[in-house]
Amino acid sequence: MRTKLIAVFSLLVIASMILGACATPTPEKIVVTQVVPGATQVVTQIVAGTPQVQVITATPPPPQPTAAPKQFKSKDPTTFVAISIAGGPETLDPARDYETSGVEIIQNMYDFLVYYNREKVSELVPMLATEIPTAANGGISADGLTYTFKIRTGVKFHNGDDLTPQDVAFTFQRGILQADSNSPQWLLTEPILGSTAYNDITDQLDPDGTLGLVDSREALAKVDPAKLKAACEKVTSAITADNSAGTVTFKLAQSWGPFLITLAGTWGAIQDQKWVAANGGWDGSCDTWQNFYALEPEELNKTKLGAGENGTGPYILDHWTPNEEIGLKANENYWLKEPLWDGGPTGAPKIKTVLLKYIGEFSTRFAAFQAGDADWIAAGSPENWPQLDTTVGQTCDEAGKCTPSADKPDNFAVRYVKLAQIARTDAFFNFQLNTAGGNNFMGSGKLDGNGIPPDFFSDIHVRKAFAYCFDWETYITDVLQGEAKQAPTVMLPGEAGYDESTPMYTYDPKKCEEEFKASTWKSADGKSLWDIGFRLTVAYNAGNQARQTVAQIFTNNISAVNPKFVVESTALPWAAYLNAYQNKKLPFFIIGWQEDIPDPHNWTFTYSLGAYGGKQKMPKELKDQLAPIVTTGVHETDFAKRSAIYKQFNQLFYDNIPTILLANALGRRYFQRWVSGFYNNPIYGNLYYYVLSKQ
Repeated sequence: MRTKLIAVFSLLVIASMILGACATPTPEKIVVTQVVPGATQVVTQIVAGTPQVQVITATPPPPQPTAAPKQFKSKDPTTFVAISIAGGPETLDPARDYETSGVEIIQNMYDFLVYYNREKVSELVPMLATEIPTAANGGISADGLTYTFKIRTGVKFHNGDDLTPQDVAFTFQRGILQADSNSPQWLLTEPILGSTAYNDITDQLDPDGTLGLVDSREALAKVDPAKLKAACEKVTSAITADNSAGTVTFKLAQSWGPFLITLAGTWGAIQDQKWVAANGGWDGSCDTWQNFYALEPEELNKTKLGAGENGTGPYILDHWTPNEEIGLKANENYWLKEPLWDGGPTGAPKIKTVLLKYIGEFSTRFAAFQAGDADWIAAGSPENWPQLDTTVGQTCDEAGKCTPSADKPDNFAVRYVKLAQIARTDAFFNFQLNTAGGNNFMGSGKLDGNGIPPDFFSDIHVRKAFAYCFDWETYITDVLQGEAKQAPTVMLPGEAGYDESTPMYTYDPKKCEEEFKASTWKSADGKSLWDIGFRLTVAYNAGNQARQTVAQIFTNNISAVNPKFVVESTALPWAAYLNAYQNKKLPFFIIGWQEDIPDPHNWTFTYSLGAYGGKQKMPKELKDQLAPIVTTGVHETDFAKRSAIYKQFNQLFYDNIPTILLANALGRRYFQRWVSGFYNNPIYGNLYYYVLSKQ
């Protein structure tokens, strides 16, 4: 309104001056200024009787300064503190360790012939090899049975020794000859020796298992020395070094599609032969290898073989307090001059000190994270995600695209969401419990209402009843926060054989009851299982809340069907849990499997003939049905044909239910916002610290 009035007044002034022009001489110049607030000045000039209008734009006021984005800076950008759940490595010997806590440390202290191309789980880059062997570059023979690697020069171990091709060959020779059924070396004995029965060197000496050599150094020592030497020489002739040519050659017993990617695992961490021999390990002589077979972690950890290291990797072991803390320090002389992938790091690590602490209670881990005393913490379970979400000021997806939180952009944490995972937790039955020296997990050891017999789960009706009593919806919704799907097959989505049309068990208390009533178990006085009841203990590793909840679901739902059925759940320290599991003491155990290589064979073999099938004492008749499918499947290269083969495996697995498959889940990571460099490679053992930095 003010603007309009000023404009009218101006026109009246102009009109009056025009009307009075006859009586008064016309001035040469009349100026009328019209002010429009906050915008312009309109200047009307009358020059020699002619109005001229000029608009002058006002200079806008300077913009008000906006608040600078909050900076997130660590008090100590050279030290990375990670807090994981209770546990820690079983051993630091790469030839023996076969669990994710140890894998995390080993992958940071050692290097490999080949390694993963950043976040890609099925694409490799050369590491200690100068190139990836191919048929085109002459590294792979025409028949696919011989692989030759060119080894880098100028690489030094942490103690200053030079890396040689002989060290590389020795690493794999030692791994195979030392391995027992608890080690990861079956991944190499399969392609190199053609082993399928017992997963280690002993099946070269005792194919039928009649001598009881598996896992027994004492039994092995009684074998004819000539046969022992011949077995060793079979290994050393299959893996040879040529120091003058700078090469290492592997001669496979059978064609093996996933052979190259198998070498990227921590069982392929390259060791120093002189250092191993000087610290109580095998020296490379085929006359003595049997003395080092089946070394247990407690034996290894009494020496530097298991409690120390001498790798070529970016970090050096500083200290290890078992079950409490591991400290790593940067290898300032790290050999890497060119990045392994575009944009990758080179030279000495930016993080100079890594402290990995093991704390069971989430509340304690969370308090450290809130206080800024931890750069990363293990959630322990997706059930803890909502509490962690209260700290989040930025969310990133798997591709690294990050978005500030709409309501709390200044919060200190960043979360990475919907991350691909290559691990799953499942529930396993033991078909024949080990009772030697007693077994506290099976109660009285009899079907008397206070225990179970050793072969309790040999009854398929009992196994099916347990399956029908598990509530997947509760597990997926409450534990996995809805970011999961029930697993229909042992292999993962996207792999040959994964098929969502495979039949699955569902939570059905009525069918659970029917299967328990159909059990053929009878007590000594002829009472049925339903009438007499049972008692057993299901174990999980302390601090793993997700597995604790799985155990409680079984506990609650089975007792709800019949109060006489008592399934007690108990938490065990990681070392005690592994010991009971490996000694086949656990009647029903909850454990996770993270695939060693991105291939369905790693699942089908492990869940039948390999690690888990062995710890379950899976019956021979079931193994005999699954074995030919597993063997045929790994040799087939056509995806569709391979999937058709595995369809038979999936059906047999469902029909016999040796394991209750739970759910394939997505993952999350929570860091302080001053941490950068993270990318998700799900096949890593947690974090690869070399790529990280802090502000």
